[in-house]
Amino acid sequence: MNEELLTRLVETLESINSNLSEIAASLDSLDENIDGCISVSQNGRSRHLCITGYVYTN
Repeated sequence: MNEELLTRLVETLESINSNLSEIAASLDSLDENIDGCISVSQNGRSRHLCITGYVYTN
């Protein structure tokens, strides 16, 4: 019984680790894309997010 429980626990932890690795890779990719869209003011005090494409408001 304990061996079965430990096996399930190990499998669950391995699955969590795999999912976290995938999330980390997605966040790294997102970070690379966002870096190209942020501009910093000349004094370095403010940052602006650049938005391109079709943007509208209701």
